[in-house]
Parts: sequence; C-alpha cells; structure tokens
Amino acid sequence: MWKKIVAILALIIVAIGLIVIGLGGGAKSVATSDAGSISQNAFYKELKNSSTGQQTLANMVIKKVLTKPYGKEVKTADIDKQYDTVKKQYGDSFASTLQQNGMTEASFRENLELQALEKAAVKNNSKFTTKELKKAYKAYTPNVTVSVITSDSEDNANAVIKQLEDGKKFATVAKAKSTDTATKAKGGKMSAFDSTSTTVDATVQAAAFKLKKGEYTKSPIKVEDSSTGTTTYYVIKMDSRTAKKSFAKLKNKMKDILTTTKMSDTTTVQAIIGDELNKAHVTIKDADLKSVLSTYLQAAETAKESSEAAKKASSAAKKSSADKSSSSKKSSSSKSSSTKDASSSSSDKSSSEESSSASSK
Repeated sequence: MWKKIVAILALIIVAIGLIVIGLGGGAKSVATSDAGSISQNAFYKELKNSSTGQQTLANMVIKKVLTKPYGKEVKTADIDKQYDTVKKQYGDSFASTLQQNGMTEASFRENLELQALEKAAVKNNSKFTTKELKKAYKAYTPNVTVSVITSDSEDNANAVIKQLEDGKKFATVAKAKSTDTATKAKGGKMSAFDSTSTTVDATVQAAAFKLKKGEYTKSPIKVEDSSTGTTTYYVIKMDSRTAKKSFAKLKNKMKDILTTTKMSDTTTVQAIIGDELNKAHVTIKDADLKSVLSTYLQAAETAKESSEAAKKASSAAKKSSADKSSSSKKSSSSKSSSTKDASSSSSDKSSSEESSSASSK
C-alpha cells in the first residue's frame, strides 16, 4: 500500500507545478542564475514530455471525472480513518517517512481521496452474484480484540506460555516480557481487527480466529517478515469477539470486500476508469499530451470487445443447444412415427392373413 501512496503522491506534487505554469501563462521564470534563466514555458515543455508529468495530468483528469458521479460516496470520516490507520502503523516515523518521500500530510490525504474515488467507481460498475457474496460472507470474520506477547526466539515464547500455565496474568507477563513496543505498555492489547485487516499479519489473524474468548495459543505462532528478514514468535490471547451479523445485514460490506479484491486487478480498474472517461467526453487540448489517457481508454475498449465476444459465444452456444434439442425432438418424433407405421403395417398384414385363412376354410 505504501509504495502505491508514494508513487501517486509524487505525481500530485508535480501536478502543483503544472497548475502553476498553466495559470501563469509561461512568461515568468521558475529559476534564474548568472548563466541564464529557466522559463515556465521551458519547464512545462520538459515536464509534459516526462512520464511523471503525463501520469500527473492523467490523475488530475481522472479525479475530476470521478468526483462528479462518485464524490458523494467518499466520506471525510473514512479518509480520516484510513489516514489514522497508516499514521498509527508507522508511529513516530510517519512524519519522517512522508518527508523522505517529498510528501506532506495534505498530499497524503489527496492520494487517499483518489483511491477512494477509484474504489467507488469499481464498486458501482461491478455486479457480484449471490454465490460470490455468500462465499465472501462465509470467509469473513468480524472484529476481534486480542492481546499478544511477542518474543525473538521460540524458547522465550515457550517460557512465556509456561508462566501463563502457572497462573500468571497475561497482561502482567506482556508488560514484562513482550518485545512489541506498540502493545507492551497496554498489557499486549491490540486494536480491534477483522479478517479484512491489512495491518495485522495473516498468520496472526488465522491463529487468533481459532480461539474462543479467554483462550490463548498453547504453542508459539511463528511470523516471518520478508521485508526485514526477522522472525517473531507470538503468544495470542482472545479478549473478545464480535457476533457475526446475518448475511442480509453484511451484504453491502461483502460488496466492499469483493471490490477491494477487484482493485488489485489493474487491467479491470483501468477499463472501468476508461469507461468513465468516455462517458465524460474528455478531450486533451495539448497535442503533445493526447496519449496520456490511452492506457485507460484502450483497456476499456479491450474489455468491451471481450464482453461482446463473450455474449456472441454465449448466444451461439444457446442456439446450438436449441438446434440440437429441436433436432432431437424431430428425430424422436420421426422414430415414433416409423414405429407406428411399422405397427400398423404389421397389424394390416396379420388381418389379411387371418382373412385369407378364413376364406380358405
């Protein structure tokens, strides 16, 4: 997630430069020196011919187009929640991480808004079957609250479990033994999470969801972090579980879950955005930037062709099935008629033979 944020926010920063140049008319200089100056026009020309500048314009157009039909679906509260989640995840290094990547808190929020608009577009342009929704519902686990004690070795984790078995309170052991600085002071308590969480390791989730309230894992849960090469051993205790609501009440959430999964399919997302751009009749005025939206428009065209081909194939299959059924019925009718004719002929022959026999007598 963070890599995508960095990439898009870098583009947003460039966008500010494009806007300033566009408003300024290009007469002013953006830099001066004894060797000469660099005009806004020269800077704009260089920028628009770069891949970063072109993608920046594409993102600006996309946001403008998507805001009209889907802007009302993007709630400030949801953006704030996502922002706080990432900020909490990075802790004290959040501000420095933003700064290292040339970003500000404002530009970070800008990216979250763009992602939310894209997700709204995908959701509104997707049709999920009841079977798909029920499958998602079956796999879904609602919010749970757990406490953890982490260790840097399996032996230490087993020693923690031994203390718990001897009757020591989980929170007390967590404060004394856990290596997790984020939860240690709170007795190991983590923020609530469900099965859609992207901040809680999948291995930790799987182990936690198997526990009943009050239970803790009887053996260490090994979690390997491929990005750092470190291995951490978890002891997990289930504090509370939220009751799972009915399918009907969670149906919309299942759509959100399936939409999030669909968002990972870049081609599909680009095709949907391309459709929205076509509906908005977007026109790029600068000849050098005519192709900035080609990736999205081409994806939309390819998706349309594939859909039409699928419909034709389906129609042909139905026609073929209908023809076979009709042919089968005709064949069955013909055989029935032939059987009746044969039976009638046999009956007539039998009657003739009986009549001949009687006459002979």
